[in-house]
Amino acid sequence: MAIRTTWKIVHSCGHEVTHNLSDRAADRRAGFARWLEGRDCSVNCTIPASLVTE
Repeated sequence: MAIRTTWKIVHSCGHEVTHNLSDRAADRRAGFARWLEGRDCSVNCTIPASLVTE
């Protein structure tokens, strides 16, 4: 069974980004991916999370 190293993250701003998490310990990648989902995708993101509607 292969160990997953890339995660498709839908950030709180609505952007989808594939992150390579191979630099993190395998048992911590899923938790870090969940943490990333609650953050904007970058400092230069032009869509504040408070304006995203679903």
